[in-house]
Amino acid sequence: MTDDISSYRERRGLAAAFVLCALASLTLLANHRSGGVYSLADFIKGAASNQFGDGLVHGGFIVTSGALIVCFVFLSRCLGSGRALVVIGLVFFCIGCGALMASMILDGFATPAIAARIAGTDSPDNLLTAKTLFLFLGALIRSLMPMGMLLQSAAMLSWSSVIVRGRGLRHAVGAFGLAAALSLMVALLAVPAEMTLHVLLGGIVLQAIWYLALAALLFSGRLVA
Repeated sequence: MTDDISSYRERRGLAAAFVLCALASLTLLANHRSGGVYSLADFIKGAASNQFGDGLVHGGFIVTSGALIVCFVFLSRCLGSGRALVVIGLVFFCIGCGALMASMILDGFATPAIAARIAGTDSPDNLLTAKTLFLFLGALIRSLMPMGMLLQSAAMLSWSSVIVRGRGLRHAVGAFGLAAALSLMVALLAVPAEMTLHVLLGGIVLQAIWYLALAALLFSGRLVA
């Protein structure tokens, strides 16, 4: 038995929330500072000068992830909170959000804060300490971000395998979710390390499109078959 959102207003509200989360994700992605090859001094200078902007963008991603957790709790009720695949999807998504939030904190707050503290100093000891810290934080970020995206892709796969059993628009949205999730999972596991960032950025775009598709499904009233 499914826990349908019976109220027209509640269903439209959830759809609007998915649209806002999708637009927020795309807007934040467009304003994300791109990476590159920098010397240590240039990296410290750039990170220190963009401390507020980095915090705003990464903080926005954290808030959006929190909002998405709430949205998918309600979506899981629609799909049937007693179904194993629905529960598995919700657990995977929450853990994935946790990993991505941790990477956002390290990348958007911890790294710029260290850079701002070190900026302007010429002490070799301070620069060596900063380099060690940046290498450590970078290793954590490069592990947490793919892990989080992989878990969220597994959640998308799990939910889509339930949605695809319907007809018409519901089947199309489920099929897109299955294809997008499988593509992301294969790409994250197969691409070289230097290409991972491009896969992650593409994954955010695919997720945003899926959120919009879910919103359309909710607006149509065809989420529950």
